[in-house]
Amino acid sequence: MKLVGIFYNPRPERALPLAGVIALWLKQQGLEAEIATTYQAAESPFLREADLLVTLGGDGSILRVARAAAPYATPILGINLGRVGFLTEAEPDMWKDVLLRALAGDYWIEERMMIKAAASRDGQELVQATALNDVVVGRGERARVVYLRAEVDGGYLASYAADGLVVATPTGSTAYALAAGGPILPPELRNIVLVPVAPHLSMERPVVLSEGVIVRIVVAGVRRAVLAVDGEVKAELVGGDEVMVGASPYAARFARVQEQTYFYKTLVERLVPRDHTSGL
Repeated sequence: MKLVGIFYNPRPERALPLAGVIALWLKQQGLEAEIATTYQAAESPFLREADLLVTLGGDGSILRVARAAAPYATPILGINLGRVGFLTEAEPDMWKDVLLRALAGDYWIEERMMIKAAASRDGQELVQATALNDVVVGRGERARVVYLRAEVDGGYLASYAADGLVVATPTGSTAYALAAGGPILPPELRNIVLVPVAPHLSMERPVVLSEGVIVRIVVAGVRRAVLAVDGEVKAELVGGDEVMVGASPYAARFARVQEQTYFYKTLVERLVPRDHTSGL
C-alpha cells in the first residue's frame, strides 16, 4: 500500500482536523496521503492511484465516494462521523487501530451490488447515474401522489398511485426502502427490491427481484415526478418519461476488519430500540 486517499465531509467541525491528523500519521508510516472533501470525490486526481480510501462522515459520505471509486475497484474504509453509520467500519476513537490492521493486510473485502438508472424522454436520454442505495421515482416536494407504471423485463408488473417507487439494492434495503416498509436484505445478496412509498389503492407489497432483471418505470398521467439517485435529485420527469433500472457492472468495495457477521450486530445496534432503564 502506497497511497491513501482521505475524503471528509466538511459539515462536521471535527472532520477536517481529523483528516489532517490521519494524513500526518500515515506519512509517519511511510505512506502518501491526499485529502479532499467528499463532494470533490469524483474529480479528485488521486482517486485512480489510491490503494485505499478513508471516509470521514456518515453513510451519505460513503455513498458519494463509493459511486466515484467503483470504476477503479478501490476499497473504502469508513470512519463514522454521522448519525447511523450502517456502512462505516469504525467510530472516530478507533481509527488508528483499524488503519493499523488495514495497513498490515488484516482485513477482508466486502463487495456490494450497485444499480444503474437511465431516464429518457421521447427516446432521448435525460440522465444516467449509478447508485449504491437506491433509485427513486417520486413526487419530490409536491403534495400529490404520482402515477407510475412498472414493468419487469418488458412484462407488466403493476400501476401505482403513490408518493413514489423505490428501486433498491440490498445495501439500500436498510435505507429509504426500509422506512417505506421493505424487507431487510443481507449486503452480500444480489437482488433488486421494489418498494412503493405510501401507495393509495395500489399494490402495497414490496417485490424482490433477481439481479439480472431490467425495471422500467413510466410516469403516467400529467403529474410531474422527480428521479432521485442515492437521495440526490437528478431529473424532473413529465408524463411519458421513463426510467430504466438494472444492475451496474460496478460494485462498491469495502475494507472490513470486523467479523464477517458484523451486519447483524450492526442491525441490532442501529435499529432495535434499547430499554436503557433495564440495562439491556
